[in-house]
Amino acid sequence: MRTLLQSRLFSAILGSAAALAGTSLAAASVGLTLASHGHTRYVVVIASSASAVVRHAAHELAQDLQTISAAKFAVTSAPPTGPAIYVGPGSALRFAHSRRPRPIPPAEGFSIQTFRNNFGNNIALVGGSGRETLYAVYTFLEEHLGVRWYSPHDTVIPRRTVMRVPVLHESQIPAFSFRDAFESLANRHPQWAAHLRLNGAFIGGYCHPGRASLGGFSRMFSAAENFYRLVPPSKYFATHPEYYSLINGKRNDTYLISQLSLVNPGVFRIITAALIAQARDDPGVVLLGLSPNDTRTGDGNSQGAATRASDAHYGAPSGTLLHFVNKVAEAVQRHYPHRKTLGQLAYHSGWNPQFVDRCPHRKIWLETLAYQYNAKPPLPGTIKAGPNVLVYLCLNQNYAYGVTAPQNRREMREIFGWEKVAAGHLGVWADETDFAHYLEPFPNWDELGADMGFYHRHGIVGMFCEGNGQGINGMTALRTWVMAHLMWNSGQNVWRLIREFTNGYYGPAGKYIYRYLRLLQRQVRVTFQGATRRGSIQDPTTCLLPTEPPNAPFLAPWVLAKANHLFERAQAAVKPNPTELRRVKQARLGIRYVELMRHVPKANATPTERSAFRARLQRLLRNLRQFHVEFIREGYPVSNWAMDMEKLAR
Repeated sequence: MRTLLQSRLFSAILGSAAALAGTSLAAASVGLTLASHGHTRYVVVIASSASAVVRHAAHELAQDLQTISAAKFAVTSAPPTGPAIYVGPGSALRFAHSRRPRPIPPAEGFSIQTFRNNFGNNIALVGGSGRETLYAVYTFLEEHLGVRWYSPHDTVIPRRTVMRVPVLHESQIPAFSFRDAFESLANRHPQWAAHLRLNGAFIGGYCHPGRASLGGFSRMFSAAENFYRLVPPSKYFATHPEYYSLINGKRNDTYLISQLSLVNPGVFRIITAALIAQARDDPGVVLLGLSPNDTRTGDGNSQGAATRASDAHYGAPSGTLLHFVNKVAEAVQRHYPHRKTLGQLAYHSGWNPQFVDRCPHRKIWLETLAYQYNAKPPLPGTIKAGPNVLVYLCLNQNYAYGVTAPQNRREMREIFGWEKVAAGHLGVWADETDFAHYLEPFPNWDELGADMGFYHRHGIVGMFCEGNGQGINGMTALRTWVMAHLMWNSGQNVWRLIREFTNGYYGPAGKYIYRYLRLLQRQVRVTFQGATRRGSIQDPTTCLLPTEPPNAPFLAPWVLAKANHLFERAQAAVKPNPTELRRVKQARLGIRYVELMRHVPKANATPTERSAFRARLQRLLRNLRQFHVEFIREGYPVSNWAMDMEKLAR
């Protein structure tokens, strides 16, 4: 246990950093030598009161530095007697480069600073007591020491005889406060998600929070489509049919085609009471969901006279929805005036008050979805999102193009309209996979790179990029890694990120995987005339939707042949390396699946054709088991799909 004298000595050391903060670093052109030939003078310093997150960050940093340099870096809260790497708030950042204490960076932000004091050249990696310091450490390791976390099971840590870093004076904040690459690979591996600086609401699973030592996860997204969970027809429809949509002259309670009547006072009372109860039962809650049902028709809005009048007043049904959500949000907040959150970013970590009550902002947020019949924004000037209301716009765009392209004029108008109604309170829900065929390639890379920058420039606060949340496919790690890096820094070039990943993850095969991805991206905007590349023409009407079939035009036979040729060369390039060969074979699953689905036997197929299909099916099933692929599409397990394919082959 530290004595009072040690505490005073530690404070004096930090004070000396402030007094000498203006001193330039020695050998600035070279930077700092952290270790040489297995030896170091550096220690990793944390405050004695450091949170579990900061301690985790410090120990992981020390371990990785040792792996890189073969030198042991001790983690200590004792006053250092030599140069140090200070990790976390209260260590050194606020004393660096200024005689006055510096404030801790904003939520999700951090600083990496080098500075000199009496003991030598030092580094400060500092954010808040939560995930921010993790991000500082991971960014330092990735950007300045070459560490890469390509997947939960594939980390690259370079080895160096002499480990140096340059003089550093940088601060970073993410492009988006909420960053969710909704892929099961990240959701099931909280440590990897933290390495990628993701903070999605489902990291660690739907019911279990991310580990406390990793800072929990953001609760600023719910994805609720919950009208009928809040006002269940089984409880209310028989006695109060007026609570539900009037459709074609009749009240309707069918989930797939109906909604609630938001102009009915009884609906307001029931929903308000239900959400107040949710907040009461969950002391850590900072966001509640209130959104329409996900209907088959995309509509279900009530056709009653009062609803139509309200919709006409706001210029769209979304105005009626937003008015209702604003009223409920005000009522819930009034009931819990002292519930504290982290402003627009709130974390949950197993009810640890350190992550719930460290900021005086007093809000419970309500989130709603601008989706389907509510995607069109209200008329400007008719309504604004309430001070504790978040709106997530769910786009239904052509993913062959960015949202600013002429092919997406409607989506562009929606973004500009909602930007006026919910400025600073607007997130985007984007689709990042083929939900009808998880294994099928989804070449929206150009769109992804262009749109992230556009969203950041237009003040979008959160990104929910929905991928395969039920399992993995051939290139899940690549997509998650690229999306995560763009959500942190939207100004990066998407194809440079892809090249970096393919070269690092697939080794000598990387250049062929990269060419394969480029091939599909080029062809996604092409309508094919005949079977040859020379016969293709550019067609601005071509679509890439998240429900493309295996016979989509960009997957024409010659494209599959070219893709297979590239994969053969890729496999040959890494044949001596079993790990890289396995990765290439997994990446090839998408093409294998498309080829199989293009040869499903028809009713008049010959016995020879059926036998060939069964053999191809069995080969693919072995591959799917090998790579632990669980679902073919949403809610459709591989086991069910295999039985259905077997029936077609008989």
